[in-house]
Amino acid sequence: MPSELTTKINDIMQREMHDMGPFIVKKQCLIIGTDPDNIEARDLPSLASKLSEVMRTFGGYEKARKIYKEIKALGDMEQIVEDEASEENKIRMREDLGKASLFAGEWDKAFQYFDELLKDAQGRKDKNETARYLRLLGFIHQERAEFEQALEFYAQSLEFVKETNDKAEMANCHNAIGTAQWNMGLYTKAIKSYEEGAYLARVSDNHDGQGIANIGLGNVHSDMGELQDALDHYAEALDNLKDTENYQQISRAYNNLGDTYLLKKDWDKALINLEKSVEFANKGGWFNMKAWAEANMAIALVNKLDFDKAEKMLGSSLSFLEEIGDRAGIGGAYQAYGMLYSKKDNWDMAALSYQKAVDIYTEINTPSYLAQCRYEMGMSYKKKGNLSKANEEFRRAANLYTHLKMDEFVKKALGEISD
Repeated sequence: MPSELTTKINDIMQREMHDMGPFIVKKQCLIIGTDPDNIEARDLPSLASKLSEVMRTFGGYEKARKIYKEIKALGDMEQIVEDEASEENKIRMREDLGKASLFAGEWDKAFQYFDELLKDAQGRKDKNETARYLRLLGFIHQERAEFEQALEFYAQSLEFVKETNDKAEMANCHNAIGTAQWNMGLYTKAIKSYEEGAYLARVSDNHDGQGIANIGLGNVHSDMGELQDALDHYAEALDNLKDTENYQQISRAYNNLGDTYLLKKDWDKALINLEKSVEFANKGGWFNMKAWAEANMAIALVNKLDFDKAEKMLGSSLSFLEEIGDRAGIGGAYQAYGMLYSKKDNWDMAALSYQKAVDIYTEINTPSYLAQCRYEMGMSYKKKGNLSKANEEFRRAANLYTHLKMDEFVKKALGEISD
């Protein structure tokens, strides 16, 4: 007979995720080492952290915040921590609450938890813990798109790790720095950071760190239009991760390979890699990555003129993404619908689908996605023969690419403008 807390948490997750909800609860319980049929009050901080992380992945901060709020209502989290006898467990619980606040987008509360934990680690002269909390504080800034502040914390973290000569942790720091630099468009610096991360991960047998570094390098080269380099790094990431159970990163690497083959217009290789992404997304329980990969597969099928199969796959993908509230994924699905209808010369539906994607990308502030979508809209209007609307979209895409400092894409968009 499930405990009262087990029943209540399963009910919360079932309301949000339907039949998948209790499955997610069970899986996260097994990860944290608790009996999924006998959840106790002392399990709540850790479980809140794990479920908030899952829900942020599925539906963004809003969904994570909702779940965290409902779990907090099941018990006084601060009192649960205070009642814990072991000081080591108290620290772990506070860290869990900090992570839950982070995943729920409660930035100030997350910062408060990790700042307190940082001071405690500094008081204990624990350099590894100090470095880890500095990196988490940096990650909060990164999630708020405050990349310069993130870099400051990551750099401080790296200095503490250097004193311990923990090369695996040094690799994690360099990877974090590379990600912030990539987001800032500092591609040359990002490459240097990721390369250092990959080297340190290799010499310390940190296979996850190697994989993450190579995925990061692939992303940078892809953004720079250096597609073969991107493919090489994604393939290297898969080689790094092949003996791990990091199914989410493996799924990501396959998806990014598929994305890159889409850019190269190699539809068959795109489909092969995207199918592998779906396989590992299923293994890792990363169901929105599965939906993203399926939307990308539909793009390949559209270009192979297999419209019926593409439309069926898009319908399934969009339905799931809407169910979990993944706004970026929904935008991608509508963008793929725009391409499908454009290929079928259904101009009204193409324009409607692209506009829905534009509205979502504008809402969630993803300028790189928005730029690509506007470029595709321009191509659709150009194919239709509406040069005025096409030129308007190409100029909008060029302006966005200029903001992103992606000069080759600026030239590409402006080069499509017709008199």
